[in-house]
Amino acid sequence: MKTFQCNCNNEPTLFFESSHCLSCHKIVGLDDDFDQVEPYELDKETGLFFKSSEPQIFYKKCDNNAHYHVCNGMVNLNTFEPAEDSDEVLCFACRFNETVPDLTVPEHIPLWKKMETAKRRALYTLKALPVPLRNIKQDPEGGLSFDFTTDRNVKDHFASKLPDHETVFTGHDAGHITINLAEADDVARSQTKIAMGEKYRTLLGHFRHELGHYYFDKLIINSPEKHTLCKQYFGDDELDYQEALKHHYENGAPANWRDTFISSYATMHPYEDWAETWAHYMHIIDTLETAQNFSISSSTSHATEETEEVGELRLPQDAYYFSAQTSITDILDAWVDFSVILNSLNRSMGLPDAYPFVLTQAVRTKLAFIHHAIHNRLHLLPELETESK
Repeated sequence: MKTFQCNCNNEPTLFFESSHCLSCHKIVGLDDDFDQVEPYELDKETGLFFKSSEPQIFYKKCDNNAHYHVCNGMVNLNTFEPAEDSDEVLCFACRFNETVPDLTVPEHIPLWKKMETAKRRALYTLKALPVPLRNIKQDPEGGLSFDFTTDRNVKDHFASKLPDHETVFTGHDAGHITINLAEADDVARSQTKIAMGEKYRTLLGHFRHELGHYYFDKLIINSPEKHTLCKQYFGDDELDYQEALKHHYENGAPANWRDTFISSYATMHPYEDWAETWAHYMHIIDTLETAQNFSISSSTSHATEETEEVGELRLPQDAYYFSAQTSITDILDAWVDFSVILNSLNRSMGLPDAYPFVLTQAVRTKLAFIHHAIHNRLHLLPELETESK
């Protein structure tokens, strides 16, 4: 994730979530291009906003920004087309929402903000990649949509069931992603993490995992050739899912799962292996872009008994981690070195490892498949990599 700058005299740093400049106090936000956090000037006569570089184009705050402060979206009124059945003015990211939490419950709103923050980060990474990204109104047959809802009581950290509410499962169904609001509650999510024996459980991770299912349908299922090749890497995704789910929760992951899978949950079914691996690919390229943005350069020691050689970690400043031209080998090599630094920084703060995972050669091969599937360059996969599965 990149940082941005205000155009005021001090030129302070703006972050992806920024809604105003801390120096000049201008409104800042993301417009429908969804690639730049920028400052906006207020037109006092109309109450609308404009960019100083384009004074003829007027913007309005997204309704979810103006009324609930859960996003920082700005809507270009020259191009915005309201839905036929609604007068809502919604930004690029909020147009993907089908259902938002019950806003008559005040405690839902700060949790909804966390959901929107994670969703926007996930969408930002996707928008930089050559993958389809259209909402359900743009593409009723194959678009993407989100439900944010819950079946439990926010006032006791989602411990008790709400009466007359259907059970809400986080998951994906034909382009429709549901995220239970409980995942935005730190206490509820931590309790689930401990109960499931997980080392890592984040809201952003949920979004990226479920989006992995969506893009399996978009990139793989619709191509018989890709689907056949994908099975060589991840296994037969047409195996009975419910039977695999039952077996996983009754027996757990195989003892040697770390040799070939990124997580124990990935062992459950090839469909979940793809989604877990997809989520990690997104984590890796986003975090490396962040490191590159800050020009992080450090040393990692590779000393042995025979040598005192020290290797330099240099994140290539000309590499664009969302580009097909960037080697997946270079990406993963940089990530392995950088994750050591990332984890060491966390330990210095008394925190758990930020990335408690190991990229074995088999996992790297699966990540390579996803990289080339995204960029439609599966013909570039080395022959050796098909031996991982």
